[in-house]
Amino acid sequence: MTRTRSARGGTLALLALLFLSSCALFKASPPLSSEQAFERGMAAYADGKFGRAATLLTRWVEANAAGDPRMPAVLLALGRSHLETREFVTAGSEFLRVLTDYPTSPEQTTARYGLCQAYHGLSPKAPLDQQYTHVAITYCESYAGYYPEAPQADTARQWVVAMREKLAEKSYLNGMFYFRRGAYDAAVIYFVQTAASYPETRWAPAALLKVVEAYERVGYEEEAEEARARLRREFPQSEEARSLQAPAAAPAPADSAAPPTPR
Repeated sequence: MTRTRSARGGTLALLALLFLSSCALFKASPPLSSEQAFERGMAAYADGKFGRAATLLTRWVEANAAGDPRMPAVLLALGRSHLETREFVTAGSEFLRVLTDYPTSPEQTTARYGLCQAYHGLSPKAPLDQQYTHVAITYCESYAGYYPEAPQADTARQWVVAMREKLAEKSYLNGMFYFRRGAYDAAVIYFVQTAASYPETRWAPAALLKVVEAYERVGYEEEAEEARARLRREFPQSEEARSLQAPAAAPAPADSAAPPTPR
């Protein structure tokens, strides 16, 4: 009996020890202070741990006043962390805050390029809505205009060229939507807009050729010929212009001074 009681006591003591150990194991860590969040967040950013950096730096930003002199650099690091994790909308908002709240800070240059990067990342494929593409062009042109000699200015300009090509394609696809359904008047509006708004793109001569086809289908020969003439005049080296048949040569006028044919 004594042994049984002793064994039970030992078992209970062991269980109590295990319970206390598990409580210590799962005890919540004390929350980080604002300064600890800042230090660990910036360290995570420097180490390329961008998700962790974003979490910690957001905590610091929310806990600190806008007047803290470190705020522009932290917002910049926060925006770039969101860029790396492809959270482009959030990244753009952090960069924009640097521009609007700290207009004289040295982080302005990087923040402007960050806005260009963020909205370029949001620009979708051509068939989709292009609202973000328009915004991206504005920010990228702004950056290249403010800092034309900056190393990233060429990249910003190249992105603008590519995004304008995308907008031209979108406009052309809108025209094709109506063209395929026989709504030629609406199609012509989009095709003409494509050629007028994006003349430097490959979609401009393609759009004018579709204007010719649309007018031909509804029997508007005069308008079709005007579109042909415009295509040849504005894009003479394009494949679309070369695909048009050359206009028929006018007959040579009779020469009244020619000698009569001998009989």
